[in-house]
Amino acid sequence: MTAPAASGAPAAPGRAQGVVRRVIVFVILFALVTVAAIGLSGLLERAIGGTITLAGGTAALAQSLAFTFIGAPLAGLLWWWERRRLLDSDDRASLAWSLYLAAMSTTALVTATVALSSAVAAGIDGVWRPGSLATGVVWTGVWLWHRSLRRSARLSPARLADLSAILGWVYGVGVFATGAIAGLAALVGEALAVVAVPLASAQQWWVPLLQSLVWTALGGLVWWWHWRREGARTAPGAFAGVALVIVVGAAAAVTLFAIGTVLFVLLRLALDTVPAAEAIAPLDRAIAAALVGGIVWVIHARVVVARDDATRRGARLVVSAVALIGAASGFGVVVNALLAALTPTLAGDNARTLLLGGLSALVIGLPVWWLAWRPGRPVPVEDAASTARRVYLVAVFGASAITAIVTLLIIGYRIFEFVLDPGGAGGLIERIRGPVGLLAATAIVFAYHFAVWRRDRALAQEAAPERPHTVGRIVLVAAAATADIAERVKAATAASVVLWQATDGAGSVDEAWVARLPAALEGVSAPRALVIAEPDGGVRVIPLAG
Repeated sequence: MTAPAASGAPAAPGRAQGVVRRVIVFVILFALVTVAAIGLSGLLERAIGGTITLAGGTAALAQSLAFTFIGAPLAGLLWWWERRRLLDSDDRASLAWSLYLAAMSTTALVTATVALSSAVAAGIDGVWRPGSLATGVVWTGVWLWHRSLRRSARLSPARLADLSAILGWVYGVGVFATGAIAGLAALVGEALAVVAVPLASAQQWWVPLLQSLVWTALGGLVWWWHWRREGARTAPGAFAGVALVIVVGAAAAVTLFAIGTVLFVLLRLALDTVPAAEAIAPLDRAIAAALVGGIVWVIHARVVVARDDATRRGARLVVSAVALIGAASGFGVVVNALLAALTPTLAGDNARTLLLGGLSALVIGLPVWWLAWRPGRPVPVEDAASTARRVYLVAVFGASAITAIVTLLIIGYRIFEFVLDPGGAGGLIERIRGPVGLLAATAIVFAYHFAVWRRDRALAQEAAPERPHTVGRIVLVAAAATADIAERVKAATAASVVLWQATDGAGSVDEAWVARLPAALEGVSAPRALVIAEPDGGVRVIPLAG
């Protein structure tokens, strides 16, 4: 027999060298473009600032000149060389080209938006920052250049074409939400000033409001542009679905936490003796976060409905996890507060506040978890067998088990500490009430989700058809075969194939022989099998142990 010719042979040396070359070229190009942009930003700062030296003196000017007149030509030369390869070879289909465009586009977008927003916000406060403006202008140019490359019919990446749009959309949502929450909080805080006198500030209240609106407007523009114009809303693929699930989960977390804070403030005003000014201190940001987070949540939840089952299931599980964390935390705090009430001399002052905080989290988290998880409904077989649900259950009860173990160690430490030093600060209950509350919550979460996991596994096993005997790897021995026969055998048997060509004692392999192979393998179960094509057209199968 001759040496084996594996169907999944490793890449040729030339191909591997090409991958390494592309990675090195694009890393160097990223660095040179960044250096050139920094140099141009420094020169533009001095031009619009009206002086040559400015901050940093001659050293900073020399750096800007070197970065511009050395870095920019080198970047241009390297791009000219690589552009020819993108047009004439398979570089356009490489992952390195896609990742370079995404990394540089996102870097330019973040740098430009932060710099421009900072320049405008400083201008509202009466401060002139030519450096921020120059940086924003130059990096906007870098972003526009790379956007034109992504949109080019001859240079656009053949893989992960929507990666830049997805990253830009997620970034835009974050900037919009952060700015909108800060601006709305400033507005609500001013409205609440009649109840709680604000702290003295050198700024007028409308200055931070306008500065936040700048971030909101720019973040909203970035969000809309990538969501609508760049196609992130309809981008296919698993990465787009994961990004959508992350945004929904983050928006749900912000919204539920903020609503819980609002409820906590209202309960303190109604049932606690704390002064009103102190009670409503977090109300402005909580109201703003609840409104903005709710808007972002609703917008993206509507898009999730139109997505595939995996994305919808993932979004529901993420919301369930967020609500579960809130409900479990609230339950633990309630237990903590009830134990604190047993030691009034030490903890009586904050027991009511703890109880109201725990109830707020529990009242908000539990209904949302119930709606997202739907524990009362029958679980379909496809849900019980889904990878996302199984990973979720294992992650939840696994994290709960780890938390419970750590908490038990803390409780044991506190008990032994009390036994060895009973006269120390605080009694036994005071020392262990926090860990005991956390342990109670994690024990319930662990027990429930572990039971659900076992039920789902039993249901999936009962509904699963009997698994046929399989062969993981086939060593095919034949006298002659076409070039693609290994792929055809793999498609017919779902096993990896290694083809050995025999000099004698074996027959040829053709389409008819491949069609008879699955029947010959029926009932065979082994990690590997030696399959010999007989001279008379028969199939001989020898299972191998390893």
